[in-house]
Amino acid sequence: MNKMSLVCAIFATVLIPHLLAFEFDDNPNNPIFDGDQDWDNLAVINPTVLYEDGVYKMWFGGRNVGLSIQIGYATSTDGIIWNELPFPVLTTGSGVDFDAQDLKSLDVLHDDTEYKMYYTATNTSGMPRLGLATSPDGIIWTKYEQNPILELGQPGSWNEYRSHNASVIKRDGLYYLWFTGSNSNSDVGVGLAYSNDGIHWEEDQDSPVLMTLPSLEWESTYLTFPSVVEREDGSFLMVYMGYNGTYRQVGIAYSQDGIQWTRYPSNPIIPHGEIGSWNQETSTGPSIAIIEPGVYRLWYAGNSIYSTSTTWSIGQGDLLFDPRGDLNYDYSLNISDVIQLVSIILGNQEANPYQLDVADFNGDESVDVSDMQMMINTILDYR
Repeated sequence: MNKMSLVCAIFATVLIPHLLAFEFDDNPNNPIFDGDQDWDNLAVINPTVLYEDGVYKMWFGGRNVGLSIQIGYATSTDGIIWNELPFPVLTTGSGVDFDAQDLKSLDVLHDDTEYKMYYTATNTSGMPRLGLATSPDGIIWTKYEQNPILELGQPGSWNEYRSHNASVIKRDGLYYLWFTGSNSNSDVGVGLAYSNDGIHWEEDQDSPVLMTLPSLEWESTYLTFPSVVEREDGSFLMVYMGYNGTYRQVGIAYSQDGIQWTRYPSNPIIPHGEIGSWNQETSTGPSIAIIEPGVYRLWYAGNSIYSTSTTWSIGQGDLLFDPRGDLNYDYSLNISDVIQLVSIILGNQEANPYQLDVADFNGDESVDVSDMQMMINTILDYR
């Protein structure tokens, strides 16, 4: 490829749409899980899943007629067919306990020798708060005696009214907690807090780090239920629910630092279902787990008619990534990636190991002009 051809090819990549670096495959057999025990065969909601040593472990909210929402546990070898314990593994408190009414959304972190569950709960006040429970095996849980662990913000703050629906990861010894908050004007966003022990939290000064955007139709009323994973490249991926006043649907956002987030421009990736489907109006409460490089699995709750139906089920789908060429971590292949690759080849930019790996299009363990040519051809072939 001579210089003129190369310039023309690079210019041509500006004029075509981005080549997306992933696709979402919804399971055609959804829903894949309905509660089948006496305590949860009316509704199962808000799953959180860990994949460990070839086993999928799912905790979820469940209830039956006249019962409170409690937390159940199931395991699977494929993430689709589940074996559920016959009893809830975490139950509601009593009296004036902060969790005396319902246990709702949750997130589970396997932290060294124990599991930590961060769960949203309510009492007769109806005000959701965030609590902590720990377990050696994911089945027998002990609630933290000083729950709740995350209080409401100060009067006038962005989260003065609610602080709940958490997602927690541990990175280099530091815990990161993303959570939903809102103020008295019902402005809803996602905040970030840090902890050295997973119990005592300090909110990031930039919170909220993701706010509802009324200009985005699909999430114009509010967003909630963040679920965050750390990708192979060290960046963060969040799946979350957006509500527009009629439908609840699932979208994604990505971030290099967990603070500055960019929404995927073609959200939602999990829309509401068709008329008469199991999730006709609602796809919500997502959980994401990395199974292997490039293969992420999602589980989410669904409901047909939100205002009248009390039956909830859990669905599943796969988020498949092809990270080749995605040098700027924006989940697409486009001119900005080409420019970065040119800069790396010319020595003007120092690439990290991840970027060197995804830029090696021809697999010869080096990055040079031939890789740039293959990148440009890949984009042009998409037309």
